Amino acid sequence: VTLVTITSESGEAEKIPAGRRWAAQLGMLTFAIGVSTQQWHLAIVGIVYSWITAAAMWENLRARLPYLYDPWSEVLPHPPTLMHAMVAISALVECSSLAALLVFALSGGGNMPIAQALGYAICAVGVSIATGVFLHDRGVMAATIWTWPRDAGDPAISRNRVARFLGDKAEDLWWLAIGLAGGLLLGILAQGYVEMVRLFPPAAKLIEASRNQMHDVPGLAMSYAIMAIIFAPVAEEYLFRGLLYRALDRQWGGWRAVAGAALFFAIYHPPLSWVPVGLVGAANCILFKRAGRLAPAVLLHMAYNTVIVLWPG
Repeated sequence: VTLVTITSESGEAEKIPAGRRWAAQLGMLTFAIGVSTQQWHLAIVGIVYSWITAAAMWENLRARLPYLYDPWSEVLPHPPTLMHAMVAISALVECSSLAALLVFALSGGGNMPIAQALGYAICAVGVSIATGVFLHDRGVMAATIWTWPRDAGDPAISRNRVARFLGDKAEDLWWLAIGLAGGLLLGILAQGYVEMVRLFPPAAKLIEASRNQMHDVPGLAMSYAIMAIIFAPVAEEYLFRGLLYRALDRQWGGWRAVAGAALFFAIYHPPLSWVPVGLVGAANCILFKRAGRLAPAVLLHMAYNTVIVLWPG
């Protein structure tokens, strides 16, 4: 359905755009690689990617349907769309891999984990700026992404009750405090989760290997801390909440949008962290919508990563 085409008066079928075809196949390709190599986390990544991609393509198809026989009059969905979010997030993943290789090569074959951390930080900034410029050229101001519109008729995003008690400026501080407290709490819960999964020998070996690497490789802990605490929260909140969750909320609304954005956020992290990272993603979706600002979600993300990175041991 998402790849629907029409036949022209001359009998020729409309050519399916290559980008749309690749988008539809990428999730299934990832799933197939995961199954054939028994890397089951890749199979899950493929399923979630296909799920969100299908929603993105369905959004575009719904806009195209009235104009299938009059493509010159097509009115595309107003940006940012799900497809914009998907392309930006995929670009971050692919770009960070290439940047890591470049940093690794320029450092004279230095340590790859450090190159990966620095490469991700560089691409987090670059992709976010490029996406912002792209959307600005299409009439979407930065403030549109960093804020959620107030709607007094929707209790889920109405902030009037808090504002009545605290005032507008104090209200913003209130939501920032909630973000900070939520990040610290989720970080502590994540450490408890780590201790629980360490009861399983395979997971314990992976965790121990990761911790040993942090201690043994000079500069790795600092590079990872800078990437995780400073760069990643801003870029990932912009992409996963400002773009992806906003678009999913227009498509699905309610808990389906929260679950979809949280799952998509989680699968871009190591499998052992999917549960706590998914909780962070869900919490930030709710916080963004209720606070009406993305800043509290960024602060929650920073606080969570700070606990994860700086926790003793």
